[in-house]
Amino acid sequence: MKRLIPGDLPTCKWVNFTADGLKDPVSGVIYPEDQPASNGMPLGGLGTGCIDLETTGLIGYVSAFNSLSPRRGPLNVPLLGVKLQDQTHILAAAGMAGAKPATGVRYWGHYPIADMEFELDAPLSVGVRAWSPFVPGSVKDSMIPAAVFEVRLRNLSDQPLRGTLAASFPGFTQAEALGMAAHREPYRTENLSGAAVGCGGAFMGGPERPPDRPSYVLAVLGDAPTRVGYSLGWDLSRWQAIEREPPDLVRDEHDSSGVSVSTDFALSPRGEQTARFVLAWHAPVWTGAGSFGAWTNPRAFHHYYAREFTSAEQVAQHMALHHGSLLKRILAWQDVIYGEASLPDWLRDCLINILHLIPETSIWGQAKPPIGEWCREEDGLFALNECPRQCPQLECLPCSFYGNLPIVYFFPEAALSTLRGYKAYQSEDGRPAWVFGGCTIGTGYYDLAAPGRGYQASLNGACVVEMVDKLWLRSGDDSVVREFYDLCRRATIWTMSLNTGEGGVIAMPVAGHSESGLLYETEWFEAPEPGWKGLATHVGGVRLAQLRLMARMAEAVGDGEFVQQCQTWFEQGAAAMEKHLWAGDHYLNFYEPVTGSKSELVFGYQLDGQWITRFHGAADAFPAAREAPALETIRRCNVALSKTGAVNYANYDGTPAKVGGYGTYSYFTPELLMLAMTYIYAGKKEFGLELARRCWENVVCTQRLTWDQPNLFRGDKDTGERGFGADYYQNMILWSLVAALEGGNLARPCESGGLVQRMIRAGQAG
Repeated sequence: MKRLIPGDLPTCKWVNFTADGLKDPVSGVIYPEDQPASNGMPLGGLGTGCIDLETTGLIGYVSAFNSLSPRRGPLNVPLLGVKLQDQTHILAAAGMAGAKPATGVRYWGHYPIADMEFELDAPLSVGVRAWSPFVPGSVKDSMIPAAVFEVRLRNLSDQPLRGTLAASFPGFTQAEALGMAAHREPYRTENLSGAAVGCGGAFMGGPERPPDRPSYVLAVLGDAPTRVGYSLGWDLSRWQAIEREPPDLVRDEHDSSGVSVSTDFALSPRGEQTARFVLAWHAPVWTGAGSFGAWTNPRAFHHYYAREFTSAEQVAQHMALHHGSLLKRILAWQDVIYGEASLPDWLRDCLINILHLIPETSIWGQAKPPIGEWCREEDGLFALNECPRQCPQLECLPCSFYGNLPIVYFFPEAALSTLRGYKAYQSEDGRPAWVFGGCTIGTGYYDLAAPGRGYQASLNGACVVEMVDKLWLRSGDDSVVREFYDLCRRATIWTMSLNTGEGGVIAMPVAGHSESGLLYETEWFEAPEPGWKGLATHVGGVRLAQLRLMARMAEAVGDGEFVQQCQTWFEQGAAAMEKHLWAGDHYLNFYEPVTGSKSELVFGYQLDGQWITRFHGAADAFPAAREAPALETIRRCNVALSKTGAVNYANYDGTPAKVGGYGTYSYFTPELLMLAMTYIYAGKKEFGLELARRCWENVVCTQRLTWDQPNLFRGDKDTGERGFGADYYQNMILWSLVAALEGGNLARPCESGGLVQRMIRAGQAG
């Protein structure tokens, strides 16, 4: 009997195997029941919210009904179970007295698909393929709020086997329903049989159905008879009764809106049978707070997906009609990555799974108040949330600089929508918005119409210029640079005005530019040790890269005067960098000419500006002659001190730097990848790729954080443990490795025959 996951594979390490529906052997990590990943893979798509399926088989966090921050959960309740004769088996690594857990669980996630194998204390094995629509290159087919659970039942005996299979879902809370009680009704069409759950009395299309309340459908695909009951949760009596007709569905105040659907099966000796459950949800309105704890919040935003689907029933019917073709298209684009021989095995797996951050963090609002009239109906406003569980805010500038590349590659319409938001929210003085709304400016965590200046200024202009240039290069369309040229030009002028003293182009800002009232300015490292002041290499290098990109934009639109201005600024900054910060084989962290104060520490990420210019195919930010010795010093000092990455700071003699802030052995995941690519672009491909691999091996295999992405690692003895963060979309910078390994700029994978282009074509044709 063919299994979704071979039973004899090693776990918690990358292994190669043949997978159902995929042509080429795949590379993946199998998580067993006794070594679960910290979070399961999310089921959901582009701006739909999601439901985490834990590697134990339980339901984890749920944001499908707009509990966005904090996310609801983890719920840790069963999703599936079977009853054979008088014994109930929970399809999870947990059970209860009277209902047995699975004796073995194997889990392989390849977003948006999670494959699971369950071994039971019974003559039955069960494979589950759970998936949500996600097709790179197609906004429409990636924005379907639904999941499919394909359950494969296998009789291991030589005797006929009869039983009952049940799926249970806890539904939404009364807070998520804006105070209304749930109502359940059987839902049967020619191709679906199950239940629909909503709010009010005649909610299934009737006049009493509140248009802004959540609803969902849980149903079996096909015409098999089903029974509908309350959600099963950890209620043994309900699980033991799944083969019987339940009481009439009435309003149940005790288990909110949960529901279960069960269906019988009959297997011949050594026979197999497949049942498919569809879960479709519809929750069209969220509050800017990201939570319904105070559901009277008048700042209500409308999901973009509700333009296409007006009800959960419509979503369910769409999936009933198209689930087969959608799954084929998903497997087709994954085949392209798994078959890409130029990429190492570990990277193929990680490129697929890192896309799970899109359902975890994306939100797409319709062009309705409180979003301003500037917003186009066809665009809406798309944003990503920095860290929904720990630092919730939309479109934090450096986060999108780091991590929005998969959006640019696969959903450029969404990236364009975001840039139009930055254009609308730019201050009159040219300062870009720090966020569209969120925790660091004291507004709603999921508010799309509360832009703020925030507490960073140093590199905000560089981030905006880089993001515009990224979309321009990816699209090859000069209308992009024409539309956003004024945004970038004004942001660049504002950036260069932050410090007009000696070497001001590469200097930290003077006091007074922070909305929060801080007397000093940080940049995206936020807590440099010691506090950066005066001329700073990291700030300066990124600013020089900004000027390289900006000059190219000015030339494209025929602004010769500003081309010259950018060149003048660049020459001034480069001269100051060479005069004051070059230390023979690396750059000083900072130097303040007035006081003579300087940092003797070696900063591991001093050449970020060089990566930007190489990745964008622009002229270098740093002299090529300085690059090799600086990278060698970083290798000797910062890389050598870490088992999994490269520490932020090191002493020049190679000993650990006793710093506060993020800690002696700390490093940021996206920065580590940027450093790895700097080595690759500098001709040290093998070393750079190994640096990236060992970082990602720690994330995926050692710490088991595949679907729980942190942005910071630290430890007193470099244990490789998480320092901070969960679901950080910064880490989607991983997709930048594809272009770096090809030795080209970011547009290379989008060209004819490139990986991105082939994935999109496969998803269209699959």
